[in-house]
This record gives sequence, structure tokens and C-alpha cells, in this order.
Amino acid sequence: MPIRVVVLDDNHYVRTYAQETRPVSATFNQFVEAVARSPRVGRVSYLVPVRHLRIWEVEPALDPVDESLLDTVPMAPFGGIADRVLRAGWIAARNWRPIARAVAQADLLWLRLPASNALLALTAARRHGVPVFSWIDGQEGAVSQLATELGPSINADVQMFASTIRDEEIAETRRLSGEHAHEGPWRIAWAGRMNSARPVEELVESVRLLIERGRDVVLVVMCDGPARKSIERRLRALGQHRVEDYGAVGDRPTYMRLLREADVLVHPSFASGMPEVLIDAMAAGLPIVAVGESGGVVRDILGDGERGIVVSAAESQELAGALEELLDRPQRRQELRLRALDWVSDRTARAQAGRLVQKLVELFPDLDWSER
Repeated sequence: MPIRVVVLDDNHYVRTYAQETRPVSATFNQFVEAVARSPRVGRVSYLVPVRHLRIWEVEPALDPVDESLLDTVPMAPFGGIADRVLRAGWIAARNWRPIARAVAQADLLWLRLPASNALLALTAARRHGVPVFSWIDGQEGAVSQLATELGPSINADVQMFASTIRDEEIAETRRLSGEHAHEGPWRIAWAGRMNSARPVEELVESVRLLIERGRDVVLVVMCDGPARKSIERRLRALGQHRVEDYGAVGDRPTYMRLLREADVLVHPSFASGMPEVLIDAMAAGLPIVAVGESGGVVRDILGDGERGIVVSAAESQELAGALEELLDRPQRRQELRLRALDWVSDRTARAQAGRLVQKLVELFPDLDWSER
């Protein structure tokens, strides 16, 4: 029979009045759902921090967890690192029993690291003899090192990453592929997290330089985050008619539509980890200008310039020059668009989930991987 998997993830979720479990921001659950669709995997227990939606809060726009595939096991929520440290004892006491129960009933424990409850899950796995593998996003820490001593690990990279791209999105982009009719200003899209003001200063300055050079451009903003207030002041300096600010766009069809309607995506950040926005833009057929360090994941995703333009620093002159190159060369835009779309077509959620399951079959040959 298909194996039973329990997944531990630190992404936060809310329980709505309609009794749906919705992610607050990240969408790792969509990749887990793709894995759960594999004929070699049974129902999956999904251990995540969950709180009830407060009466004054707006319901998150992201798609709810597919409860036909995942059994959500609520963990105690926390408000950040400081809150987690202050209430560590209470959180551990509350979470131990559901974690231990879920792990005891599983054939395999999947840790998405870093995770606040990883030590509890590892303890339960050792107690019940359940094998463990770690999916490591970002920097490795002490818990990550311990987890790798107890089982194999997979570092999320350009080959093995948690894709959320749907096959139907690729099909829709191919149906609409080609240079869309251009009317009005050039639309430069920026999506992601507003974590740091500095790269945005250079992005805003690059747009100002384009305007100064006579380019009719609009910056389409699909972002939110802790640095929003300081960034908003810089955006206002461009002029109201030069910025379309949508905030964080949680509705997936709307988000993909806005990407498809843009002319180029700019990614000015050196942030670590897999930049999902680049994968989304490629699936939308949107040419990309991104900042990428030598040997970094951005350069890997964009094929070191084969699937998008990569600049070495988040400096306004470099960004403006790269954007101008794309605006002036329709053939270049089309070449990048088609190469990127071909690459991402083989890395949809379904395709990546299949790769992960095959990897697990190789890593854990003693488990019964019979198909259902």
C-alpha cells in the first residue's frame, strides 16, 4: 500500500469561518499536495502552525489546503522568533502530543527546515523508529545538522525545488505566447517581499532614469512586507501615474494575469533561497532582468543569461541599461521568453513532485513503495 508521510512545516496558516485552512503567505502546501497525488504516496499528515481567523481580519486570498490530500494537524502558532523563544516551553508542551501521534502512524517523516518543532519531531521519529529526511530551505543550522545525521537531506536548489507551477498555467501561457500587442506605457513588473529598502532605491532610480531618457514606463508593484512604509515613499517620488501598486496579490489567477500583461519582470534582490517569483514569471512567459551573484541560484535559474538577463549588482545604471536592452529588442525578449518557458515546463509542481518521490524511492528502498 502507498506509504504514509508526515510533513513538518513552519509556514503559518489560519482556520477560516468556512472551516478552510489557508496559508498566510507561503504556499509550500501546494507542492506537498502534488507529492500526495503520487500513486506511491497515501494521505499525508501536514503539521503546521494554525490559528483561527480573527473577526476583524481579512481572509487570506491564497488557495486553501486541499483536505482531500492533506490531513492538517494544527500546531501552536507563534508571532516571530522572539515570541517563539519566550514561549518555547509552552509551545513544546502543546505540540508534543499531536506530533508524536502523527509520527507514530507514519512510514516516513519529512522535515522542512528550518522548523521550530524539528527537535520534537526528530525525538518522536527516533522513539517510533520512523525514517527521516530533511528538505532544507535557506541556511543550515544546528537542527539541520542534527537532522542530516539521522537521515538524508535534500537542499532546495535549481534542480530540486518546491515548484507551485500548474500544468494548466503553462498551457495557458503557450496559448497566449508571443509578443502581446503593445499599447500604452511599457509595464515593468516587480513582485516579491519588501524586506529591504536598499535594492528598491536602485530599482526606483533605474525607472526614473528610463523616464528621464524619454521612456514611457510604469512600475507594476505586486509586493508587501516589513519595509513597505519606507518603500512607499520612494515609489511616490516617481509620480502617481508611474506606479501601479497592487500589494501582495494572493489570488493566483490574478497574479498570473498581471505577470502576463507586463513586458518585463525586474528582480533587484540578492535575497537567499529560491526566488519563486522568477519561476512564476518564466511560467507566465515574462522576460526577466535580475540581480545575481556569480555561482548563485538566480544565475542558475536563468542559465547564466540564457533564460533571462542577469546583472551583477543592484545598481540603477546597470538595471536601467538591462531594461532598455529588452525594451528595444523584441527578438531578444521572445528568445528569452521561449527558452524560459521550455525550461519551466519541465519543472511544474507535478514534475518536481515526481522527481522527489523517485529520489525517496532510491533513498529509502526498504519502504513499501507499492502503488495504490
